Amino acid sequence: MAGGGGSPSGETMKYGNFVLLTVAGFAVFALTMTFAPLLPAWGNYAARGGLMVLFGGLWLAARGDRLQPYRPVFFAYFTAVAALSFGYYFADRGLALLGLTTETPAGVAAAKAIQAALTVIGILAVALVARENPGSLYLRKGRLLLGLAAGLIGAALCLFLALKQPAVAALGAAKLVPLVPWIAVFVLANAFMEELLFRGLFLGRYEPLTGKTLAIVSTALAFTLAHMQVTYAPQMGMFLAVTFVLALAWGWLMQASKSLWGSVLFHAGADVIIMLPIFKSLGAL
Repeated sequence: MAGGGGSPSGETMKYGNFVLLTVAGFAVFALTMTFAPLLPAWGNYAARGGLMVLFGGLWLAARGDRLQPYRPVFFAYFTAVAALSFGYYFADRGLALLGLTTETPAGVAAAKAIQAALTVIGILAVALVARENPGSLYLRKGRLLLGLAAGLIGAALCLFLALKQPAVAALGAAKLVPLVPWIAVFVLANAFMEELLFRGLFLGRYEPLTGKTLAIVSTALAFTLAHMQVTYAPQMGMFLAVTFVLALAWGWLMQASKSLWGSVLFHAGADVIIMLPIFKSLGAL
């Protein structure tokens, strides 16, 4: 096995897999996440199409002894690119059909909900065609009470910190209360999409190759580095440091609870903290 054993060669293989998977994961998300495209339109098409051909081909070809252990991660990379591309190219059309723009809180929330729905549909569609068990995506009950309890505690702490922000206090209850439904839609949609995409899709497929701890670290690094593209964080270094710590916590919680529901709740709570900067960066406030 590519990730097995406690021997020196097995440990070397685990760390080699960790580096390889982390670099590949970052490359996939850097080129296909939708915060701020790194490439012109033609480059976007080429990069997405090339990645799907590459990982789709490897996924189909990896049936021999040498590549078989990596077949699940080839599936995960292909699925991530396909799902993110589906959301990227069709979310704006859905928003236009609703007659909304991202210059209002309702439009920001709707844009995120549409993007999240399309991305999740893309992941589930590929998994269905590939006959993948939903449980392999952490879409299962697992240790539900543990997950929900930890997720609610984390979300409550984040909500408390969000309410303590000077910008929130300055906004006032009269302006804040009408934003609550749109914030709730945004954070729940985004949290479910990102937990399924970054961890539900990858954690269980990385573990046989790297072990549980390195799987958490690898997915956390890819998640954090993908967020280097955001435009709403005034102190990028601090933002990325906090994002990495939270990503480690969400990965640990997903493994411990054997499902993604607790991580979704915790993640949604953390997203509340950054909602006002997001609204402001998009001109919605």
